[in-house]
Amino acid sequence: MTRSLIALIFTFSATVAVAVETPQTWPLGGEWRAHDGNDPAFAGWRGSDKNWRELRVPANWYSAGWDHQGALWYRTGFTVPKLRGQLATLEFDGVDYYADVWFNGHQRAHHEGYFQRFAVDVSQEMRRHNQLAVRVDSPFEDPQKNWPLRKNLMKGILTQHDSRPGGAWSPQGQDANSGGIWAPVRLRLSRDVAIDNLILRPDWSQGLAHPQLRAEVVYRAPAEKKAELFLTARPDNFSGKNYQLRQPVTLQATGDVTQRITLLLPMPGAHLWWPVGYGKPNLYQVSATLRDKKGVLDRRNSRTGLRQVIEQPENKGWLVNGQRMFIRGTNYIGSPWLGTMTKQRYARDFDLVEKMNANAIRVHGHVAGRALYQAADERGLLIWQDVPLQWGYNDSKEFADNAVRQTREMIEQFGNAPAIVVWGGQNEPPFNSPWMQKRFPDWNKDLNRNLMQRVADTLAEDRSRIVHPFSAVEEHYWAGWYFGTLNNLLEPAKTATITEFGAQALPALSTLKTIIPHRDWWPATTQPADPKWISWKYHNFQPIQTFKNAGIARGENIQSFIANTQRYQALLVALSAESYRRQRFQPVTALFQFMFVETWPSINWGVVDYLRHPKPGYFALRRAYQPLLPSIDPVTTSWKKGEAGKVNLWIINDTPKNHHHSKLVWQIRQAQKMLAKGERKVQIKPDSGEKVVELQVIPTSTVPMIIYSKIVDASGRRIAENQLTLPLVAEKQ
Repeated sequence: MTRSLIALIFTFSATVAVAVETPQTWPLGGEWRAHDGNDPAFAGWRGSDKNWRELRVPANWYSAGWDHQGALWYRTGFTVPKLRGQLATLEFDGVDYYADVWFNGHQRAHHEGYFQRFAVDVSQEMRRHNQLAVRVDSPFEDPQKNWPLRKNLMKGILTQHDSRPGGAWSPQGQDANSGGIWAPVRLRLSRDVAIDNLILRPDWSQGLAHPQLRAEVVYRAPAEKKAELFLTARPDNFSGKNYQLRQPVTLQATGDVTQRITLLLPMPGAHLWWPVGYGKPNLYQVSATLRDKKGVLDRRNSRTGLRQVIEQPENKGWLVNGQRMFIRGTNYIGSPWLGTMTKQRYARDFDLVEKMNANAIRVHGHVAGRALYQAADERGLLIWQDVPLQWGYNDSKEFADNAVRQTREMIEQFGNAPAIVVWGGQNEPPFNSPWMQKRFPDWNKDLNRNLMQRVADTLAEDRSRIVHPFSAVEEHYWAGWYFGTLNNLLEPAKTATITEFGAQALPALSTLKTIIPHRDWWPATTQPADPKWISWKYHNFQPIQTFKNAGIARGENIQSFIANTQRYQALLVALSAESYRRQRFQPVTALFQFMFVETWPSINWGVVDYLRHPKPGYFALRRAYQPLLPSIDPVTTSWKKGEAGKVNLWIINDTPKNHHHSKLVWQIRQAQKMLAKGERKVQIKPDSGEKVVELQVIPTSTVPMIIYSKIVDASGRRIAENQLTLPLVAEKQ
């Protein structure tokens, strides 16, 4: 397939050569042609593609309708006007996983890594009519040799996770391969130089009151050249002052290796970027332009915001622009097929995140599409950004070298986003996961220790963010699901950061019908070996944890089964979130519920199903995540008729505002019986947590006990409320 780029931009006479003004950018997306590439003898860069099938670009091949493992050849053609000395660069925003690029019969590049933008210089091969071929390989890793403990692809949750098709550990765990040219492809034309990247970081060396912007211009040039570099920063989403710097530069002849120019732009009086709830997420559009006497050589634009983030010692919390914040977060994966996620779809999810009263997401075990970071920047949603390393990997030096390279590319290409405040390392590396010893005979206590450390050291090269070397199993508080009971959620936390907690729940019946065939709705038993649980487990449901560990009853029918799982999830996430919030900065500074949304027709830990319908757990977490929260602490964990129990009532205020002359009001009931009620005047300080009252209560029956509390302001207006329903131990017959 050949398209004319001339028609997109210009009107031409067919017989007249027209010089192209630079810089210019032309998108190359659309219907390409594709062919199976698993036969190494098939040279897809040559010959006719007439009988190849059409495949959309950009898209993951699975979501575009081709369920494929391994390699595909992609082909497209395009026509451009005659060039006169311009540099021509093909720019790929994301190819999963290996890419071999051929242009007009010449192999021009080999690239590894699914999330990085990479540039291919095709200046010498460019003609009026051009053919582009890309062999894309997203290999199936052999479960008998290297998958899943010693994986070779740095794809994180895209190749192994408990929320993807087939689950984490089954032979089907690599189903629905995410390979493909999943992000935009474009042709860029420039003159004498090509700017490949613009790296932007705030500089606080002169203090928070005197912001500066450090810019690195990454470029390629075929020959040495004198030029002028203009750096400008203009308000993007607000009205304010422009900033500009002009500097003469000498461009070096780079060959195949890029060079860098570093500038420091003072921005006195600049507007800072603030997280949601603390101010406006002010953004600047930054432009780096290289010029000579003839005009513009090349230009690169990017967007950023000025914000400072500091992790205080001794669990005193994170400071953003000098303001301490308590982090109420959730783990997030938008889709295992990143090409399906647009900025609008991320914005839809983030609307739900914000309405749940979360102020942060952990982009769990992967790097997402650029639209995610744009959407978060615009609304002030904080991001904990993981590297795409999930569990175990090849332990060789070569793999670690590759992981370091890809980690550095993540930092440089995505670090302009002010929303990213934490770089997180490998998730549950094998040396930190002794449970793997039972599953893998070749596990050892040092497996991936060097990999983890080298990646963490690379993350630490960015001094503008918090660095979390790896996500440890000790930070994953799975009481009530993988071990222990709900009562363990009320115990003192042992870590400042809690990066996972939660439980599974079935979606509503209307959604479940689209996931599990009706014939499999009701296995004969709750034993995991029952063959009808096979399809459930493929869709990530965990019968052992549901029935044995959590002790959830299935009930009499599918509706009661759904209700029981949803009730349990809602209770667990609420108890967890409130317990850890009451321990704010003693020691807890940040918590991230697992998982926000189910990413495909799945039954897992999401509080929102894959159709984006919230479960009861979503509303329970929304209540428990209120910035101003009248928290209920059920000190007594087993309530019995006629026996006194204890309840403590707290007020948690994560906001920077005080609420003087307020009142805490409470009631405790069993059916129509009032067991206790009262109110107390309170002076609520900003950024505070305080126990207000201790109550002793004696249940008079075995019906559930409902505890209700609210905060009213000086005018009597309710400004926050909470409720907790506690079951009672049934009387023995």
